Amino acid sequence: MCMYLSNGNFLGQRLIGYDFYDSKSKGFIGLTEKQVMTKLKNNEKIYGFVLGEEDGKEVLKLDVQGFNMSNLQLKTGVNNLSWLNEDSGSDMNMELIVVAVSGDKKKVYETVNARHARVEYSEDKLKMMMELGVPVAGVRLEKNKLVICEGVEGIGNEEEVKEGA
Repeated sequence: MCMYLSNGNFLGQRLIGYDFYDSKSKGFIGLTEKQVMTKLKNNEKIYGFVLGEEDGKEVLKLDVQGFNMSNLQLKTGVNNLSWLNEDSGSDMNMELIVVAVSGDKKKVYETVNARHARVEYSEDKLKMMMELGVPVAGVRLEKNKLVICEGVEGIGNEEEVKEGA
C-alpha cells in the first residue's frame, strides 16, 4: 500500500492534518502530522513528505528531490484552497499528483488532486499543464520528456488514452 500526499487541512490558522490518496483502496484518508511522522519513521510508503530537521526538532518537509512535490494545496475552509508556498510562481489553482502510469505506446498518467478527483491525462496534456505552471508531483519534465519518480505505479498495458478535463 502506498499513500500520496494530496493536501493539508487547516481549521482557522491551525493545522489539523493531511489528506492522502491510498493506492490500495483508491480512496482518500486523513492523517495527523504525528501519524505521518510515525509512518515515515517506520519506513512506510508515504510519497510527498520527507523527515527533516529545523532548530533541532524533527519536522515534515515536502519531498522536492525524490517525488517532485514542490508545493502543497491547503484546505482552509469549505471549498477554499490556498498554497503552502504562495510565491511559487503558479497562478493556477490546482496541483496534480501522478500516482500511476499505464500504456506502452500511448502513456496515460493517472492523477489525483486536492479536490479528491482522479483524472487521467495523456503525456502531451500533462506536459502542457506543467509548462503552464501547474505543480505536478510524481514526474519531472527533463529534456521535454516525462520522467517518473519513485513511488508512481507502472502498469504495462495497451489501454486507449482517456484524457481528463
